[in-house]
Order: sequence, then structure tokens, then C-alpha cells
Amino acid sequence: MKKLFYFIFIVGMAIPAYAKLSATLFPTTAQDLSFKSRVEIATEGYKPFLDKKAYEELNVVPGEEFYTDRIIAEMEAENNQQETDARTMSLNEYCAKYPYDYTKCPRPTEPSETVQQTPQSQQLTQQQTYFSGRTIGGGPVVENNYVTGGSCYPAARDRNFEDKIWTTGKYEKMHPAFEKGLITVFRKEGKCGKIRGDHCGYTCYGISECAGVRVSSRAEAEEVYYKQYWKPKKFERLPDVIASDVFVAAVWSGNGTAMQHLRDFLGLPIKSTPVDNEVVKAINNYQGDIYNDWINYREAFLMDVARRRYNGSVSNGFRNAIELKRKNGCHVRPTEPLYR
Repeated sequence: MKKLFYFIFIVGMAIPAYAKLSATLFPTTAQDLSFKSRVEIATEGYKPFLDKKAYEELNVVPGEEFYTDRIIAEMEAENNQQETDARTMSLNEYCAKYPYDYTKCPRPTEPSETVQQTPQSQQLTQQQTYFSGRTIGGGPVVENNYVTGGSCYPAARDRNFEDKIWTTGKYEKMHPAFEKGLITVFRKEGKCGKIRGDHCGYTCYGISECAGVRVSSRAEAEEVYYKQYWKPKKFERLPDVIASDVFVAAVWSGNGTAMQHLRDFLGLPIKSTPVDNEVVKAINNYQGDIYNDWINYREAFLMDVARRRYNGSVSNGFRNAIELKRKNGCHVRPTEPLYR
């Protein structure tokens, strides 16, 4: 009787409780949605990461190491020659050949006054400036940040490099700024052969076998520089004021690196793409002495390479090369003109 009572009590309690239960749907997941809905959600979710990458890219232009290694090997060879000259030459002879070695040679006397540019002289730089000597291209040089394809001043004599015009003259009328830069390249890169420490092997007039081509004459080198350097990066679009040295920078550091440096110098997003309207506009609107400011930028880069890679042992070679370039921009008037 007692068991029956408990049974009735439990059933009586259970029935009301069971009556309160209601069916509940199982929670849905993304897999229960339609394919179209899943694609829309995924697209929206990935939008913030559309241009992102898992790893930061290294700021290294393909092939830059080859150019850096080559120029370092050249400078090391020149440094070895300088050390030999220091032991075998008289001080006067040595300082005549290496005037920027201030550890042995006196520094040039600094001018007591700095000539201030007047509004009239500033205006003159935006007009045609006539030069009594012959120009590269044959016409008057217009000193501003706009002219493209105009004439350039002749090369300047230099105590550290041979005073000789080695170009054929083929491009003098077509691209005077290219011709001016080429004159500088041939004065700096005037040898053929293998450089100790350079893994690229045979190098001739600045073009090594690592570039995938071998030249045996300056005429051949001209064509390589025109077709593989000047044209691909559209350097002819650059205003003359800076075009010749951007080309020289490409020869010494590679096309991609030269363009990255130029865009960084101009405050533009760093890319190795050819010259475009953005670059040209930035040069047109540049305030200040764009050529010397650009040379300073490149000098800082090259001297940093010399310091990091060779503890400064090739700094004199870099400094001499920079000085040659500084005196040989398209719009730089030579104090001692060099003619063919």
C-alpha cells in the first residue's frame, strides 16, 4: 500500500512537469546558411584584410645585391691602389691624386662669405641661361625643373678621374641628359676585366656578366645602357635637371633601387616602377636645389653602405665618385669645361 502511494505521488508530480516542456530548435551554424549567404559574409569579413600579407616584405629590390657587391669590389680595388700610392708617392703627388683624403692632405679653404641668391638671380634660373662654350645638344641650357630633352652643360674636369670624353656622340642630339650621364659613367667605369672580390666575373665599362650580357666596346655598352637602363624606366620623362644622375644612380645601384630612392627622396610611396606623372609633378614642384639635395641623398646611402659593409675603408672612393657626379649634372655649369 505504501509503495502504491509513492508511485501515484511521483506520477502526479511528473505529469504537470512534462506538460510544461516545449520543443526547442537545435542552434544553427554557418553551414546551415545558403551558399550565397556564406559567400557574402566571408567577403564582408575579409575586406579589412584584402591587401594585407602574413609577413612584412623586405625592402630589397631584386638584383640590388649584385650592384652593391660590384661597386664595393671596385671601391676596394681602388682603396688598395690608394694605399699603395700612399707608400710610393710624394705627399704632393699623393694629394694631387687624392685631394679628399683629409687625413694626409689639407682641407680646401672655406669661403668667408656665402653669396645670397637675390630674387633677380632666382628668376634667372627659370629662364634661358646662355653659356659661352659648346653645350651637349647644341642649344642654350634652360635651368629649371620643367625642361625635358633640352641641352646640358659640358662635362667638368676632375682631379680624380680621366679628363676624356669616351662616348660615341650618338645620343648627344637625341637625349642630351643621357649623353651627359653616359660621359660620367665612362669616366668612372673606364676599365674591362675581373675585379678581385666581385663574384660577377668579367666587367667592362660598368657592365658585368651578372647583368646577363657581355660587352667588349663602349659602343656596345652605350646600347646596353640605353636599352636596358634609360628606356625601361622611362628616364627620358625626367626633367633634365636630375635625369642624368638618376640614370647614373641606376647604373651604380640598379634600375629598381634608383627608382625607389628617387621616389623616397621626393616623398612619394616607395616603388620601383618607371617614371610616371606623379614623379614628374613632384620634381616640377620641388622647392630648393633639387640636384644637390638628390646628390646628398645618394651620398648618404653610399657612405652608409661603405660604413656597414667595409667599415669605411672604401669611403674615399665613394666620395670621389660623388664629387664627380656633383660637378656633372645637366644644369651644373663647369668651371673647367671638358670637351671631346
